Amino acid sequence: MTIKANNMQMIKRLVFKDWELMKKGIAAYMVAGIVTLGIMGMATAISFNIGATLMITLLIVIGARSSIESIVNEKKDQTLPFILSLPVTAQDYAFAKLLSNLALYVVPWLILVLGMLAVIVTTPIYNGVIPLVILVSVYILAAYCCYLATALLTYSEGYTIAVMVVTNLLLNGFIIVILRLPEINQTLEAATASWNATSLMIVAAELTFIAVVLFLTSYLQKRKTNFL
Repeated sequence: MTIKANNMQMIKRLVFKDWELMKKGIAAYMVAGIVTLGIMGMATAISFNIGATLMITLLIVIGARSSIESIVNEKKDQTLPFILSLPVTAQDYAFAKLLSNLALYVVPWLILVLGMLAVIVTTPIYNGVIPLVILVSVYILAAYCCYLATALLTYSEGYTIAVMVVTNLLLNGFIIVILRLPEINQTLEAATASWNATSLMIVAAELTFIAVVLFLTSYLQKRKTNFL
């Protein structure tokens, strides 16, 4: 997506606008994340499973709120026509939305994932669960990219929610499938993280999928002519 240098200032303002609108919600989610990490840090099987479930829910909610509130609702509330009346092209607006939403999600996602890993390596929790945590976390990131792309390309609340529902339902199946893989299941109680060919192949496939989705989103946004 080609961006003119003289439009970068407006793009920065649009990104900052989204940050101002979302920062209180993100801060609240981060507090919830810290509490969840505390539950996981109790280092019992029950507390870790409860904390992991809460963390998965939290990571999904952060992405859902970001996509709906900062993208879909701008069109729904008729904010989008006003923004496009400013000295900014539709493509620049689209780029700003992609950039701001990725930042608003990836930064909290990365902090919370690193927090989970820190809890695991500093408590008696088996380090063998680290690959599982990474695989599930990257899946959630990939799912977010899917409904972010849907929101950016359609501005439809219905389509975006439908993609959220489908990807979240598939998450349960994804966890079941990888837990049944001997290469992962048999190393969950290991003292160290075991990165074998299977786990590396899965995470590589997830990252490739994310890259493809973001590339296609950027490409299709560039070709899009109607944002209203």
